[in-house]
Amino acid sequence: MNSMNADRQRIFQAVTVPEYIETWLSPPGALDGTTVFASEDSLSITYRGAENERSRIFCQYRAVRRSKLLFTWRNVSTSDGPASLVKVRLLGDFGRTTVHVTHVGLSSLEREWHQDLWTASLQRLRNLF
Repeated sequence: MNSMNADRQRIFQAVTVPEYIETWLSPPGALDGTTVFASEDSLSITYRGAENERSRIFCQYRAVRRSKLLFTWRNVSTSDGPASLVKVRLLGDFGRTTVHVTHVGLSSLEREWHQDLWTASLQRLRNLF
Protein backbone atom coordinates (compact mmCIF):
# COMPACT_ATOMS: atom_id res chain seq x y z
CA MET A 1 0.00 0.00 0.00
CA ASN A 2 1.41 3.37 -1.02
CA SER A 3 -0.10 6.76 -0.30
CA MET A 4 0.54 9.56 -2.80
CA ASN A 5 -0.16 13.29 -2.88
CA ALA A 6 -2.28 13.25 -6.02
CA ASP A 7 -5.89 12.59 -6.95
CA ARG A 8 -6.97 9.29 -8.52
CA GLN A 9 -7.23 10.75 -12.03
CA ARG A 10 -3.57 11.86 -12.01
CA ILE A 11 -2.41 8.48 -10.68
CA PHE A 12 -4.57 6.69 -13.28
CA GLN A 13 -2.85 8.68 -16.05
CA ALA A 14 0.57 7.97 -14.55
CA VAL A 15 -0.02 4.20 -14.74
CA THR A 16 -1.57 4.15 -18.24
CA VAL A 17 0.24 6.82 -20.31
CA PRO A 18 3.54 5.53 -21.78
CA GLU A 19 5.50 8.76 -21.25
CA TYR A 20 4.58 8.73 -17.56
CA ILE A 21 5.27 5.00 -17.11
CA GLU A 22 8.78 5.55 -18.48
CA THR A 23 9.50 8.00 -15.62
CA TRP A 24 8.60 5.69 -12.72
CA LEU A 25 8.81 2.04 -13.82
CA SER A 26 12.07 0.66 -12.41
CA PRO A 27 13.01 -2.88 -13.49
CA PRO A 28 15.73 -4.33 -11.20
CA GLY A 29 19.10 -4.33 -12.94
CA ALA A 30 18.04 -1.98 -15.75
CA LEU A 31 21.02 0.02 -16.97
CA ASP A 32 19.25 2.69 -18.97
CA GLY A 33 15.82 4.16 -19.27
CA THR A 34 12.71 2.18 -19.86
CA THR A 35 10.88 2.60 -23.18
CA VAL A 36 7.12 2.04 -23.34
CA PHE A 37 5.09 1.65 -26.53
CA ALA A 38 1.31 1.52 -26.37
CA SER A 39 -1.56 0.42 -28.53
CA GLU A 40 -5.24 0.69 -27.66
CA ASP A 41 -5.15 -1.80 -24.76
CA SER A 42 -1.56 -3.04 -24.52
CA LEU A 43 1.90 -1.92 -23.52
CA SER A 44 5.33 -3.11 -24.61
CA ILE A 45 8.04 -2.23 -22.07
CA THR A 46 11.70 -2.50 -23.11
CA TYR A 47 14.87 -1.96 -21.06
CA ARG A 48 18.55 -2.95 -21.17
CA GLY A 49 19.75 -5.27 -18.40
CA ALA A 50 23.06 -5.78 -16.61
CA GLU A 51 24.45 -8.12 -19.27
CA ASN A 52 23.64 -5.52 -21.95
CA GLU A 53 20.72 -7.65 -23.15
CA ARG A 54 17.42 -6.10 -24.15
CA SER A 55 14.49 -7.29 -22.08
CA ARG A 56 10.82 -6.89 -22.87
CA ILE A 57 7.61 -7.05 -20.87
CA PHE A 58 4.29 -7.24 -22.69
CA CYS A 59 1.07 -6.19 -20.94
CA GLN A 60 -2.56 -6.06 -21.92
CA TYR A 61 -4.80 -4.04 -19.67
CA ARG A 62 -8.32 -2.96 -19.09
CA ALA A 63 -9.80 -0.41 -16.78
CA VAL A 64 -12.61 -1.87 -14.72
CA ARG A 65 -13.34 1.60 -13.38
CA ARG A 66 -11.24 4.71 -13.01
CA SER A 67 -10.12 3.18 -9.72
CA LYS A 68 -9.20 -0.35 -10.83
CA LEU A 69 -6.91 -1.68 -13.58
CA LEU A 70 -6.11 -5.25 -14.53
CA PHE A 71 -2.94 -6.11 -16.46
CA THR A 72 -1.90 -9.43 -17.92
CA TRP A 73 1.88 -9.35 -17.57
CA ARG A 74 4.47 -11.38 -19.42
CA ASN A 75 8.21 -10.90 -19.22
CA VAL A 76 8.92 -12.36 -22.67
CA SER A 77 12.68 -12.18 -22.10
CA THR A 78 12.81 -14.42 -19.01
CA SER A 79 9.66 -16.52 -18.96
CA ASP A 80 7.94 -18.81 -21.39
CA GLY A 81 5.21 -19.71 -18.90
CA PRO A 82 1.71 -18.28 -18.71
CA ALA A 83 1.16 -14.57 -18.16
CA SER A 84 0.72 -13.33 -14.61
CA LEU A 85 -1.90 -10.82 -13.44
CA VAL A 86 -1.33 -7.36 -11.95
CA LYS A 87 -4.21 -5.70 -10.12
CA VAL A 88 -3.97 -1.97 -9.38
CA ARG A 89 -6.53 -0.30 -7.11
CA LEU A 90 -6.67 3.44 -6.53
CA LEU A 91 -8.41 4.52 -3.34
CA GLY A 92 -8.99 8.07 -2.19
CA ASP A 93 -10.30 11.39 -3.31
CA PHE A 94 -9.11 14.91 -3.93
CA GLY A 95 -5.40 15.34 -3.23
CA ARG A 96 -4.45 11.97 -1.71
CA THR A 97 -4.61 8.48 -3.25
CA THR A 98 -3.61 5.09 -1.90
CA VAL A 99 -2.26 2.71 -4.55
CA HIS A 100 -2.59 -1.05 -3.98
CA VAL A 101 -0.68 -3.32 -6.37
CA THR A 102 -1.17 -7.09 -6.27
CA HIS A 103 0.82 -9.30 -8.64
CA VAL A 104 -0.32 -12.93 -8.77
CA GLY A 105 0.52 -15.98 -10.86
CA LEU A 106 4.31 -15.66 -10.59
CA SER A 107 6.69 -18.58 -10.27
CA SER A 108 8.87 -18.66 -7.16
CA LEU A 109 11.85 -17.61 -9.32
CA GLU A 110 10.02 -14.53 -10.63
CA ARG A 111 8.49 -13.42 -7.32
CA GLU A 112 11.55 -11.70 -5.78
CA TRP A 113 12.43 -9.81 -8.97
CA HIS A 114 8.86 -8.53 -9.31
CA GLN A 115 8.69 -7.58 -5.61
CA ASP A 116 11.82 -5.46 -6.13
CA LEU A 117 10.31 -3.98 -9.31
CA TRP A 118 7.08 -2.88 -7.61
CA THR A 119 8.79 -1.59 -4.46
CA ALA A 120 11.23 0.62 -6.42
CA SER A 121 8.66 1.64 -9.03
CA LEU A 122 6.00 2.73 -6.52
CA GLN A 123 8.62 4.73 -4.61
CA ARG A 124 9.57 6.54 -7.83
CA LEU A 125 5.87 7.11 -8.64
CA ARG A 126 5.34 8.59 -5.15
CA ASN A 127 8.32 10.90 -5.67
CA LEU A 128 6.71 12.35 -8.81
CA PHE A 129 3.94 13.84 -6.69
